[in-house]
Amino acid sequence: MENKQPTQREKLPELKYDWNLLGNALVAAKYLQGGEKGVPFAKKSLELILSDAKIQDPWIVKTVTDPEVLNKTIDSQLETYEQYKGEQTVGDLLNYYSNDISKYLGNSAKVAHEELERFKKEKYSNILKKIEKANYIIKGKKYDRSSDKEVEAAEKTIEKYQKVPLTFSLLEGLYQGKFRTRVEEEVTKEGLRELYKPKESEE
Repeated sequence: MENKQPTQREKLPELKYDWNLLGNALVAAKYLQGGEKGVPFAKKSLELILSDAKIQDPWIVKTVTDPEVLNKTIDSQLETYEQYKGEQTVGDLLNYYSNDISKYLGNSAKVAHEELERFKKEKYSNILKKIEKANYIIKGKKYDRSSDKEVEAAEKTIEKYQKVPLTFSLLEGLYQGKFRTRVEEEVTKEGLRELYKPKESEE
């Protein structure tokens, strides 16, 4: 039976930039949770996402970074991000993060690649569903909803797949952590410039 993944991907809207950039909207969303104090940081997050995507149209930048529509912009970006992420195979993600894996694991990088490549044709989203289902079965044992045999099989499923989401969630967190640092540096820089900007000469 042929893999239908290429057909599914054709249904996704074509982007002229790396869809992973939209994942930084998660950073913007966290800033917004901080209320008014987080608004400048959320706004700057969206500005940097647009800049990284090389979207420079002034009206687009002004529209999506308007404080009144920040929530809608973030929700829209995250919806697209999840849509693309849902279609990625482990192999796709492994290729994307390959340099980081080599950089941070050093001599162990080869082992990581070999372990993850066992699942390279599987969709990452399907693996997450398998783990979620396995956890549900294990929890169900407390309420006599799951048999010992089902629990044993669920535990094997988790053991088989658990390194996959752990690895990519750590790498994604690192990616977003670097972005968060950029945002805070830019906001701080602008704040300092505002404090010490030259005074207009009085006539």
